[in-house]
Amino acid sequence: MGKSLKMVTEKRQATWYRKHRKSIDDGCYEPFWRAEDVRSSGIKVKVRHFKDPNRVVHLLSMNEMFMYQLIAWDTSISEVYEQFAIPLEESIAIADQLGVKHPVYLDSRTPIVQTVDFICLQNDQTKKCIAVKQKSWLEDQRTQEKLAIQEGYCLINDYDFQIVSSDELKTNRCQNLEFLFNHANLDQLLIGVFRVWISNFFGTMADDREDRVAHILERSAKLTGIPYRRAAHFFFHAIWVSLLEFNWHRPLLLEASASDLELKPNDKYCTRLRG
Repeated sequence: MGKSLKMVTEKRQATWYRKHRKSIDDGCYEPFWRAEDVRSSGIKVKVRHFKDPNRVVHLLSMNEMFMYQLIAWDTSISEVYEQFAIPLEESIAIADQLGVKHPVYLDSRTPIVQTVDFICLQNDQTKKCIAVKQKSWLEDQRTQEKLAIQEGYCLINDYDFQIVSSDELKTNRCQNLEFLFNHANLDQLLIGVFRVWISNFFGTMADDREDRVAHILERSAKLTGIPYRRAAHFFFHAIWVSLLEFNWHRPLLLEASASDLELKPNDKYCTRLRG
């Protein structure tokens, strides 16, 4: 059941915030805003976490979904917190310092807890905040003021702050990643078969780079003794984990040739696989 947003009081909001913060401390993260909390006609989705199979990630727009795929694919990021709440006392103080009005609920006039779309924990232990916005909204003064509050919070806490517009996410790379995300994980029991398949795939691809990828997959599946569907899953997984390189500016279509997609082994990662 979603949060009731009618006549929100400071006490009720404080309860939401304490639950949110406790989920971080307990290692069972729950975003401040969940998909069911937000009433809008836009697309809201729930997807699995890129590492924790028991965690559901709540994304409140298609732009956030595209951004999340990029985050999940980025090997320099070890954790991400979506819809991360800024402590109310800090956002109010920042708004006062900036000379802007802090957002409030229209009916109760209670100050609204501000959230950052994504806070990413990077492998070097630094943190990066990402705000995702529709390109047209970035010209709106009120949107700029809200983003300034987020940026101020990041500055105080020594976090990097990045604004990503919808135009930056409308790319073939993001669309490819959205599809590849479903193939990000490989069953541990299949690793041995995967290694045999990828060796067969490289050899088959080298025989005729002008052939369609679908045909190359068919031959590699036959050589490995696996169904075509499993070979396709292996192929998409190999791209997700960077064992295979290709031209990300093109749609990843199996009807295209290996040459057209500029498919080739990633020698750096393939050496690790052989090891």
